[in-house]
Amino acid sequence: MTDYRSYGVEDLAMDELFRRWVTEPDAATIHFWEQWLADNPDRANIVAVAREMVISIHDAYRDNLSEDLMKHEIDEIVRLAELRKDQESNRFYWPAIWRAAAVLVLVAGLSWLYYTTHPGRPMPGQGDTNAMATVEMITTTNRSGKEMTVLLSDNSVATLKEGSSISYPAQFALNERKVQLTGEAFFDVAKDPQRPFLVYTSETVTKVLGTSFRVKAIDTENTIMVAVKTGRVSVYPKHLYETAVSNSKKPVAGVILDPNQQAVFRRKDKKLEKSKVSNPGLLAESAGHKEQVFDDMPVANAFDALGKAYGIVIEYNAETLASCMISAEFSDENLKQRLNAICQAIGATYNMEHGRVIVLAKGCN
Repeated sequence: MTDYRSYGVEDLAMDELFRRWVTEPDAATIHFWEQWLADNPDRANIVAVAREMVISIHDAYRDNLSEDLMKHEIDEIVRLAELRKDQESNRFYWPAIWRAAAVLVLVAGLSWLYYTTHPGRPMPGQGDTNAMATVEMITTTNRSGKEMTVLLSDNSVATLKEGSSISYPAQFALNERKVQLTGEAFFDVAKDPQRPFLVYTSETVTKVLGTSFRVKAIDTENTIMVAVKTGRVSVYPKHLYETAVSNSKKPVAGVILDPNQQAVFRRKDKKLEKSKVSNPGLLAESAGHKEQVFDDMPVANAFDALGKAYGIVIEYNAETLASCMISAEFSDENLKQRLNAICQAIGATYNMEHGRVIVLAKGCN
């Protein structure tokens, strides 16, 4: 049996079973790696970096990827990471996980290097619409009669109002996280400075790195509204944003919002107006309070109750968590705050994959 605990990022990326799980998953590989991650949660960051590395190289070369070429590109990423480490400081010792983080940052650089030296291929996010159409997009429309929780691949959460729709890729690109919204949603965005999160509506673009905010873009209304709860958000008229992106030297005209501020885009004159949030209810993740009290409860039961309250699937290893208990009380906390609190209490972590929450835990004594 292969001792994957001894594997580093490069070793995992070159492993056939690991790469099959990343690029062509089947029931057997999914079961194996999900179980392995549940048993080895301390290796989750190493696995995440190796996944990004495999996806980046695989997407760049498609059907022309050989074993030798795969190894060459992995070696190049590692070489660049080591070079960056040496340039930044030769006085400090980098633990293995710091090195892994450096590798992850440089994956995007490898893709850039490949595309710029192979002019026949468009850069991700550019090129004709046929190339863009190859990206697997998911469209979720809320017809449930109540709010709907949508889990995104970067651990961001969208709370979708009834009658609203959101379109998003199954896996976000390496350089940005882009969604299309029709209707109204509250977003709790995972922080990722390397990949801005973009919410497109019919006439606006909202850009963030990691924050929480609401976007209201109902087709039958005369305005589009963005209200910020935490962090900082930039809002632009869509036509100006797209023009500026196509001409990188041209500044983007928009407004910057801080917490408790809102921007209103008036469709008639195509102008943005900035002001304080007039309705505090806009800053709530959900219209209804989801009060929950867990009093010395098995943590598995708490996860089940949380999943039911938000209408999501939370997967965990019941045997691993059999001895874990939790005492907690939630009222105004959002979904991610509740997940973080429970996982922190038992020394677990979680990821959002394929519209589910996957809990990775060692168990409790």
